[in-house]
Amino acid sequence: MAASADAVIEEIRQAFPARRPGRFLPLVNSAQGDEPLRIIAAFDDKDDWTALAPEWLDKVPSGLGSALSFLSDEAICFYIPAYIIADLTIQLQMANPIFVLTHGFAPRTHDKRTNPQSEKTWNEYARNRWSRLSQAQAVAIVHYLERQALRDMRDHVRSEANSIVEALGTYWYDRAAKPPER
Repeated sequence: MAASADAVIEEIRQAFPARRPGRFLPLVNSAQGDEPLRIIAAFDDKDDWTALAPEWLDKVPSGLGSALSFLSDEAICFYIPAYIIADLTIQLQMANPIFVLTHGFAPRTHDKRTNPQSEKTWNEYARNRWSRLSQAQAVAIVHYLERQALRDMRDHVRSEANSIVEALGTYWYDRAAKPPER
């Protein structure tokens, strides 16, 4: 049985430090267009993820709700708990933490390259992205994903539930079972 939303929220709060140790360099993983610049402007002074309003997270930057797609690996690992809690406490309309936690782990995307000029696959990208999480953080994410998969199955949102189940089976359960490799 999946943990309650309150239990997952408490586990997230315990596992993730509230304040970042310093600025993230880089803060975003892209320099294409003006969207990354808007994200830098929005997040640059945000050093405590617990102070971020769910409504703000859902729309940043500039009403687009796309920040999760552009945050650098280090930055996303710091801000993901705010998105998870926002997802558990309100219905996010634009931002989708489940997508960023599951993309690259489905068998249909394992061997697809992140872009035509790169040899890196989506699976390699995703594994690297989440490699800096501690074991306790990975366990908390597993509990969040399990809860959301059950919610989606109950609500007949099968495609997202299937993505969650695939990601849990191909990455997150193993990741949570052992400390990260350094």
